[in-house]
Amino acid sequence: MSTIAPPRPNRAERLLIPATFITNLGNGIQLTAASYLVFTEANTMLAVSWLMIAVTIPQVALSLFFGKLADRFDRRTLAMISDLASAAAAIGLPVWLALGGNPSTVSYVASFILSISAALFFPASNALIKERIPESRLAQFNGNAEIAIQAGTLASAALGGWVIVWVGTTSLFYFNAITFLLSAALLFFIGRRPAGQGTSSPEAAAKAAAAAKAAASGSRPPLARLALLYIIGNIVIIVGNSIMLVLVIDGFKSNAGYLGIVDALFGIGALFAAWAFKKISSKATVLKTALIGYLAFAVLLSLESVHLYAMMAVIPFAAIAFCVARISARTALMSAAPEEKTGFVFGATNAFGLAAGTTAVVLISLLVDSTNVKNGFYALSALVVVIASLTIVSLRKHDREVAAAEAAAAAEAAAAAEIVSEPAAEPAEAAAEPVPAKV
Repeated sequence: MSTIAPPRPNRAERLLIPATFITNLGNGIQLTAASYLVFTEANTMLAVSWLMIAVTIPQVALSLFFGKLADRFDRRTLAMISDLASAAAAIGLPVWLALGGNPSTVSYVASFILSISAALFFPASNALIKERIPESRLAQFNGNAEIAIQAGTLASAALGGWVIVWVGTTSLFYFNAITFLLSAALLFFIGRRPAGQGTSSPEAAAKAAAAAKAAASGSRPPLARLALLYIIGNIVIIVGNSIMLVLVIDGFKSNAGYLGIVDALFGIGALFAAWAFKKISSKATVLKTALIGYLAFAVLLSLESVHLYAMMAVIPFAAIAFCVARISARTALMSAAPEEKTGFVFGATNAFGLAAGTTAVVLISLLVDSTNVKNGFYALSALVVVIASLTIVSLRKHDREVAAAEAAAAAEAAAAAEIVSEPAAEPAEAAAEPVPAKV
């Protein structure tokens, strides 16, 4: 029995995973250092909020355009350009400071440029993954990528603050530039894509057959709904980071040290979830896994607001549920996206995800300010349940409609074949009759 799955990861997969870790490590340290620089200069939370806005706006505005760009030009080249531009911006920040530039101004400008670069890197890198990673390896790759993301984020959170204390912020900016250069080097060593060669030939045949079947049934992949399932993660991350800070500091009257512990516990749970996903994942159950994960996360999220120690006990399990659902949604979206449109799909998803998260955090912040922070957790939990449930129900309905259309098309084809075969039998019967002999 032949199998489509390769026995081992290919070169692209082996290089993209460390590139993912390095990129998230650098981005986390960059944001920590820039936020610290802005806060110490202005001494207001509003100044840090403006920095977050400077990071978000370019990605919302440009992700869609850059996604289309990633489908027209070489994805590897675009991702490398993004890394090199990010390295230049990261180096430019301490150089500007050394020349006497205003710390707040240079932080906003550098963060803005890095955000533009990230808006290009996200769709280009995801399209590159779709292009180079075989379909049968996507779930495994996404699990490994999530481990790299969480490990990079945890390392940046753990190292950023201490490095600032030991050597100051300037060294962090130089280190961030090095991470972008390393990421660009890893992308370079992936090599060019061989002409006409994307996935293995059995997979190409399977994809072509599936596409033909979908075209015959008049159905299209439900990309918008799969993207919405993935966007839930953007909403949770943006809103959760904001209300978690308020709950720990104001709701539980604790210090920022506990916030660091909570972040570490979430990261540990996320790492375990990424490892577990590789063991339980399958293409047939990925949507069911996403629904169960999001629903479990919503329940655990509500419990986090009860007490500080209850939060610390629950949050690793909440991280497991959330990350399993998030990876499942990402895998489903990447599998369904046509390779020639993957950049556009992920660019649009990134833009709308950030916009939805920003809108949600504003609305829930208004609710928290007018009532209490616990209601913010309940509102976020309810939002996750409603969006996930309605989206999955809609997707299951779509699957049933496609199955029914395919069955009807098969029945029509069978009936047509019978009609065609019946007239062909008449001449044979006539030929079998005795022919009168000539006198």
